[in-house]
Amino acid sequence: MPQQNYEERLRAVKILRSARKFLSLSKISELTGLSLSIISRYSSEYTLPSEGNAREIINSLLSKQIISNIVANAIKVYNGFYDISGVTWNPDALLLISEYVKKRFNGNFDRILTPEAGGISLATSISISSGVPMVVAKKQRPISSEPIIEGVHFYGPASYTVFYVPKRELPKGGKILIVDDFSVRGHTLNALIELIRKAGAEPRSMLVIVGIGKDWKLLPDSEALIEISG
Repeated sequence: MPQQNYEERLRAVKILRSARKFLSLSKISELTGLSLSIISRYSSEYTLPSEGNAREIINSLLSKQIISNIVANAIKVYNGFYDISGVTWNPDALLLISEYVKKRFNGNFDRILTPEAGGISLATSISISSGVPMVVAKKQRPISSEPIIEGVHFYGPASYTVFYVPKRELPKGGKILIVDDFSVRGHTLNALIELIRKAGAEPRSMLVIVGIGKDWKLLPDSEALIEISG
């Protein structure tokens, strides 16, 4: 059995088992076109799907619509405040989003950049899923003798956002995926983009869990799992 086929079949089971935390067996059966008994066997027993069934599970459960619906149901809104801890603290939600990102961006990045602290859990999960290193941009300049890159975005006479990373963590020519949990005006994302460009790397794409309005869409390939008009 080719190793790649085995890994994809195992991946399908992991995705299926996490999806079951949010979707009923009948809904998963409807989405994948597989029978209830087959879905039940894959998700509750140590049975790997065939290569074809694994592909169907992955493609069906990692659609943008399904992932967005799962995220929407996990988010709570209190008087205009969005509590997304149901996503960022939930290992099954993180696994599904990370697998979606792996499929969606299809190897189009070799570093993941996230600001402290909101995006760290998602960026970590994406890093584990994709095997791509992650970098955390910090709000305070590290105490270090090595070269540090600074990214600053001014949005008023005395208002600015600044982040720092060691230069070695963003290699020149690198393809960077920016990940954050929440964005409205894009001030943090602007600072991260400047930081990437100062390093001589390329800000390829951007993913946020919740994006409000359109100001945060700073790259041609920018996506929010939940997009809210603002």
